[in-house]
Amino acid sequence: MSSAIDPSAAGESEVGDQVRQLRVLRGMTQEELAEASGISISVIRKIEQGGTARMETYHALARALNVVTMTFVRSGVPEPVLDSTSDLVLAPLRAAIAPAIDLSGHRLFGSADSEDLSLPRLENAIGNLGAQYHSNRYDEVAEFLPPLILSARYHADNVPDTDRESAVRLRSDALNLAARYLIQVRAHDLALTAVQEAQRDALSIGDMSLAAAAVTVQAWAMMRQGRFSEVMRLCAAAADAVEPRMSTADIAELDAWGWLLARASAASARDNQPDRAEEFVSLAILAGTRMGHEHSRPSGGSSFGPLTAALMRPENAMIAGDHGRAVELYQQLPRDVGRTDSSTWNRALLDCARAHLRIGDVARATEIMTRLRLRAPAWLRYQQLGKDTARELVTGGTKRKLTADQRALVEFFSLTG
Repeated sequence: MSSAIDPSAAGESEVGDQVRQLRVLRGMTQEELAEASGISISVIRKIEQGGTARMETYHALARALNVVTMTFVRSGVPEPVLDSTSDLVLAPLRAAIAPAIDLSGHRLFGSADSEDLSLPRLENAIGNLGAQYHSNRYDEVAEFLPPLILSARYHADNVPDTDRESAVRLRSDALNLAARYLIQVRAHDLALTAVQEAQRDALSIGDMSLAAAAVTVQAWAMMRQGRFSEVMRLCAAAADAVEPRMSTADIAELDAWGWLLARASAASARDNQPDRAEEFVSLAILAGTRMGHEHSRPSGGSSFGPLTAALMRPENAMIAGDHGRAVELYQQLPRDVGRTDSSTWNRALLDCARAHLRIGDVARATEIMTRLRLRAPAWLRYQQLGKDTARELVTGGTKRKLTADQRALVEFFSLTG
């Protein structure tokens, strides 16, 4: 990474000034920066004049200017927004995750499980709801998560001491599941509240694999907030702490270590540190290969193994703008090693569609997007990247009549203009 300019030296300067200063230091015109970054010159001008852009645009600029992506991230006052119905829709789940606390420090919550404790029943309920989550049945997940979390809290507070460790583990599982669902529906702050409590629960009973699983979900939420440097440091340190001895490592240890490395790689790639990203992904692939085939975590958790780990390389290639390489890597994925979880696979398909679109294979991109629309509509509806890909698919390139599948994508995403 070039040391010609220290990003921290910018102080209070605006992002537009930072881009202009870096461009001049590199001896580039606006036209040359546009060509090097793949961003239109109109967007370059808008940013330099004080406009804002999405994180992926800043990442493309960082690649072209040879700095980390976070160079262009500044704090500020958020834009005012109208009251959202999301607050009301999430109110029961918010009350379960962050219940009121009285003056004595006790949480105030009720549960239908009063005087009727059953850890096996609770464990079964968490597993069943995890299966609903991975089947993208978000309506059912949203309905049953609040009472499930309240039940988990009640059990942890009221079971005999001999069962307390098991009850706390199940509460951690329930909160972890809630966090993953909340990330999917873009409630990232509430997701962090849930998963950080899940992590504290795991640490309180000394379950490091469960704690590491919570860190990976925490990292996922933080990446959605653009906190790439934090995620890289968090996951690298956690991976060092739980790194197993390969000769004796069990599946849970390899899973925990592998996912932490995968998150560290993803964050490094997005922060324009490709060498570190490859270092982390190589170790993640080592963990996945050692596992032999895909394994799902208990209680509806994510999968990890050779396929999940291998999917990181084409994802990183897409982030680096190497679309042809991404297509090649998707064609070289390991076979006969089992299936990864639906969320991971759907995200890979979305990236695969974008990769084919960027190399001009519109038909294949349309085919993949249509498959996602038909098989995972609830998941796809929440993906901004899916909407952006569909818009690029139907508006980019030469003028042509849209196919029936492309018109269906326009309707699905309510694309206008």
